[in-house]
Amino acid sequence: MTVKGWAITAGVGAAAGAVAVLMMPRTNPTRRLAAKAANKMEDVAWKVSDAVSDKIEQLDM
Repeated sequence: MTVKGWAITAGVGAAAGAVAVLMMPRTNPTRRLAAKAANKMEDVAWKVSDAVSDKIEQLDM
């Protein structure tokens, strides 16, 4: 399997898993854990974005 094929397969699998979790009731522990993980990933993404923006601003000066 090529890297492209593997990436497509992994992406489709991740999307299917996300849909399955979202179809679960809100009280389901798996859905709660997934929501917690998504919130933490969002926080990390914002921190990385802020750090990159700060570095770019420093380079422009």
